[in-house]
Amino acid sequence: FALALENGFQNHDLFPLIDAAWPALAAALPRFLAGPNDRLQELCDAFSKVLQFQGRWDERRALTQAAEAKALAAQDFEHAGWRAYQSGWMHYQREQSVEVLACAERAATHWTRAQMGARERAAAMNLRGNGHELAENYPAAITAYREAVELWRSLQPESEDVCIGLNSLAGAESLSGRLDAAEVDFREALRIAQAVGYCEGIATYTGNLAGMALDRKDWPQAEALSREALPLAENLGRQELIGGFSHFLALALLRQGRAAEGLPHAERAVGTHEKLGHPDLAGAQSVLRECREAVARGNGE
Repeated sequence: FALALENGFQNHDLFPLIDAAWPALAAALPRFLAGPNDRLQELCDAFSKVLQFQGRWDERRALTQAAEAKALAAQDFEHAGWRAYQSGWMHYQREQSVEVLACAERAATHWTRAQMGARERAAAMNLRGNGHELAENYPAAITAYREAVELWRSLQPESEDVCIGLNSLAGAESLSGRLDAAEVDFREALRIAQAVGYCEGIATYTGNLAGMALDRKDWPQAEALSREALPLAENLGRQELIGGFSHFLALALLRQGRAAEGLPHAERAVGTHEKLGHPDLAGAQSVLRECREAVARGNGE
């Protein structure tokens, strides 16, 4: 318990200590699940980021689901809502739209029972938008994201929450083909993240702008932004960002005729995505094959 509280939460530099001790921590989890609710919820708060960053997605989902049930049994509806929300985010990572929407509804229900305020309503709304986005119902996703952003802005014009909402909105706009609107919102999310010192957001949104440059086939810009985003992700140790931005960089280099230079990044993307069971694995594998084929033909510089 002390190890989790001392090295978890937002202490990115200390996450490797938890990773190294994970076998012992995992073995202790059944005791926490059987113990007092407040202790379990504090442990979940401490573990939330570290399990996400290190790619222990299945472990995080199992823990949050069990902790949601524990919170409900204790009539701790506030924490039950946050555990449902976190479970929904893990389903979003796996691109499971039905499960995301179900988690959003549970979170909203729990928070209503707890009489929570605008921040939690916005979080449930944003998660609902995630579900609609995965179901390719982009108008519904955009509407939900905009409502979430407005609620968060009503509490504080510039915050991590507003960044998250704008990034979600930009993602749905990009998927619906509204690239100009998406770029405006990505850049606004990045500006606010820089203003409030939200390191995770700075890395994420820089990488998302690289993804937009790829959509526009602006290979040099995609390369530059990927090279900027990748070390930021590495400093955080967030594995899915490292894999994603490695994939972006490999693709940008490949499309500029520099397959040999892109090859190690493509290999890293595939290796990381395989460990995570990431939905984008097939795309990363395709870029890796292209890099290898170009190098074998001798035209990858």
